Amino acid sequence: MLITANTVIAQSGSLAKNETTELNIENIFVHANNTTLVAGETLHCKFYCLNSPKNNFSSISKIAHVELVNKENQVIFANKIYLENGTGEGDFFIPTTIETGNYKLIAYTNWMLNNKNTKTAVTDLIIINPYIVSTIKKPVSQTQNGQEKNEENQSITTNSSTKDQSFALELNKKAATKREQILLKIKSLNGIANNGSFSLSIRKTNSLPSKKQMNSYEFTKSYSGETINNNSLFLPELRGEVISGSIKNNKDPKQIADKNIALSLPGKDFAFKVVKTNEDGKFNFILEKSPNYSNAIIQVVGEDKNDYAVELDKYQGYNLSELKQGEEFYLSSDYKASLEERSIANQIENSYYHLKKDSIQPEIKKFPFYHPLEKEYILGDYTKFPTLKETTIEVVKEMYYREENKNFTLHVRDINYDLNFFSEPSLVLVDGVLIQNTNELVDLKMDEIYKVSLVPGVYIYGPTAFDGIINFTSKNHDYSTKEKGAHILKTDIQRPLNKITSFKQDYTNKSKYDRVPDYRYQLLWEPELLLDNNEKTISFFTSDVPGQYEINLEGFTKDGVPVSLKESFEVK
Repeated sequence: MLITANTVIAQSGSLAKNETTELNIENIFVHANNTTLVAGETLHCKFYCLNSPKNNFSSISKIAHVELVNKENQVIFANKIYLENGTGEGDFFIPTTIETGNYKLIAYTNWMLNNKNTKTAVTDLIIINPYIVSTIKKPVSQTQNGQEKNEENQSITTNSSTKDQSFALELNKKAATKREQILLKIKSLNGIANNGSFSLSIRKTNSLPSKKQMNSYEFTKSYSGETINNNSLFLPELRGEVISGSIKNNKDPKQIADKNIALSLPGKDFAFKVVKTNEDGKFNFILEKSPNYSNAIIQVVGEDKNDYAVELDKYQGYNLSELKQGEEFYLSSDYKASLEERSIANQIENSYYHLKKDSIQPEIKKFPFYHPLEKEYILGDYTKFPTLKETTIEVVKEMYYREENKNFTLHVRDINYDLNFFSEPSLVLVDGVLIQNTNELVDLKMDEIYKVSLVPGVYIYGPTAFDGIINFTSKNHDYSTKEKGAHILKTDIQRPLNKITSFKQDYTNKSKYDRVPDYRYQLLWEPELLLDNNEKTISFFTSDVPGQYEINLEGFTKDGVPVSLKESFEVK
């Protein structure tokens, strides 16, 4: 007899109030590559999730929630970010449909929502869309003698001095020509390696209105700030992304506890989970990083499944009423030339994106939960039979079917165990989708099936024991179940953003880029900079855009020491 245990444990639906003090307080610091964006550009961000008061990297939350909010406190977009060892990164494209105005980028974790005095990450942004006519006009009181007052623009602080500064920046040249290589040396001032996590941005300085961005040193000193007021207790996403919901019983509203709920993320590398509801009919699934599929199928499991309705919880995040909007900025004719130059440069860069593509880091292959116990039948290796019944009889010897009262069921033989003594059904999946009514598989076209995977014997998964496992893998990984009703929910769920590696220009050798226009304002974005040596040298190339450029290094050492450095150079 084969008994395999692979238990999925749902997080509790609530936490006792005294438990909130047992874990450290989390805060998020955001390093953005820019605070002024033109439609068509990309906002690059590094997220540092830290525990107060020592500012060491947090191991509590694995997910950060990020929202862009306009001046009316409306959410323009919401995303999730994976946190690994307390850090994460995100890249947000600014579409041409967004209006010109002031915006705020908010970053927080579920755990932070329980503490109304937490230092939430609120970054002020200016977004300018030259493709939509703005109705904002400059008041007369904001000009003096016909000259524009630009109080928002911030000057560059070279090698900003802060306490406990651990590194220094050195450039091999302060003035460079177009498409020239520059070497940036990052040196340890104390002569020892300061392990930690850091992010580096090298970008042309703003000639448009901008917002001052808080640096890491200022962040550690600002123990007050935006607060979150919410009486609810939020689950910390300790082991991964939490998807929660509840069920209702249409016949007996009280019968909602201890019901099995299954979640499928169908595809090539599918995810499948089973949990039980609590006494209030609520359930929680904890999703791993891979596979990062958004299409989900959630269903009540059991013969009485049609008595139930399932629904997902609407996410309640940051309390937007707590946000305070700053003063509106105004664009005058003085900015016309700068805006036109930047917009044209942006359009040129986007037109050559096929040659300068960013790359998405590939996901780690996800094995099915029953691996490596399965036996696989790749049907292309056998004589093809058109129907499932014929394939069962002639090819897949461990699988058999029964037909009683027009009810078609599938089972797995185990020569070491008499299945008649085990009454639970087999777990039947197609591309990871749970099939409770196997009648829908009678007409399954076997020429669309790539392989059949089997696990014989009793298999305990989550709160349920199954009489073996059968998984059909289709050639296109796109099977759609015919099951309908309130007990099954087919929906898209928001998944965290995939990690992106930004394109890095290189003119070292003759290449296809020599004759390609180079209008990069962002020369380098390195969100995962490791400084594990006393000295590190980074090389980058300038573009065809002349002007002043800013180097900005932000981050924290492993001991929670903030590092914030700036340097500048000119491209002629």
